Amino acid sequence: MQYWLIIKKIRSIFLSFFQYLIFFIIADLLFSNLFYKEKVGIRYDCFEYKYHMYEEIGYHDYYLAKNCNATETQRTVIPYKVFTDQNGYRYSGKKYSSNKKNLVFLGDSLTYGMGVKYENSFIGELEKKMRNYNIYNLGVPGYGMQKYYFKLNEFLEKKSVEKIIVTLDLTEVADAGRWIFIPNSKSPVLQGREINKEISNWKKIKNSNFKGTRIIAFHLRNFLRYLKIRFKTSRSNLKDTALKSDTANFTYTELTDHPEYRNKLFFLNSLEIINKYFNKISNLAKKNNSELYIMVYPWPETLIHGQNKFNWENFSKELCLKNKCQKSISLFDDFKMIKKNNDNWKDLIYIKDDIHMKKFGNNIIANKIFNEIRD
Repeated sequence: MQYWLIIKKIRSIFLSFFQYLIFFIIADLLFSNLFYKEKVGIRYDCFEYKYHMYEEIGYHDYYLAKNCNATETQRTVIPYKVFTDQNGYRYSGKKYSSNKKNLVFLGDSLTYGMGVKYENSFIGELEKKMRNYNIYNLGVPGYGMQKYYFKLNEFLEKKSVEKIIVTLDLTEVADAGRWIFIPNSKSPVLQGREINKEISNWKKIKNSNFKGTRIIAFHLRNFLRYLKIRFKTSRSNLKDTALKSDTANFTYTELTDHPEYRNKLFFLNSLEIINKYFNKISNLAKKNNSELYIMVYPWPETLIHGQNKFNWENFSKELCLKNKCQKSISLFDDFKMIKKNNDNWKDLIYIKDDIHMKKFGNNIIANKIFNEIRD
């Protein structure tokens, strides 16, 4: 008798669960189609992709969507908001002024502001200091010198620029070898179609009908990630250890030990591409009477292991001198001084287990640039 009572109770629980589930689904469908008129702004990034075929090989390009509102998540940082303007540039959300001069930044993930709120990025910090300028952030993660030239050329077709700053990241050598031109694309592309172009019928139905569920899941996921990062016990961060990468270790290892660049010919070819397209950027700057600057900064591993095999600072200075740019701005000595005076220098400057920077590191960059380029 007791056994049947248990079965009956279990059945009652399951019945109640399915009743609530059906009620929730119906309520969500009504909410999605009758009450919630706006598109659900649930995005984890602002990237959009374009696909190409050439000689039966797939290629793709990517860029930032226009007028995008997303919440990005990185492995060791609290989720942060990303906004893009009508041109697809990441920005603070404040309107540009037609009465101000324009300053353009070209670069990849650090310039973009990966891992931080926009106001805590070095460009966001500069906006507070250089109020007589519209600051345009043309940075996109993973871009290289070919893409910088393309983005600048596109920008200058619409607006004039007083100052142009190119952030030379230690990924430039690898990125120069990745981005290529094919006949049916105006912009450089990457080989491979890593993202599925087709959207399944189920996904279309889900995106248009289950908006309430998606909103709840979106905010719950971000809240749980916030709690995880906020209260996670930090592991000890030793003074002279850092992640060694296959991308940046050409500054302190022989090329024969460097799998990313495979051989010296590939490496030298990438340097030639950087030279070629920086020269194109320089020509655009001269044509538009714009001041041109280079900015370089170290990764944690370069602060520890040095540049005895290839000096990135010297390369940037020579690149600037060869193309008659205004100045090469280096953060190497500034960060070396912080490292010398602080045992916890990595925790001060860099995001945990990452090469991108916290607010402190971004602020150092902003102050440096401000002092070097202010009128």
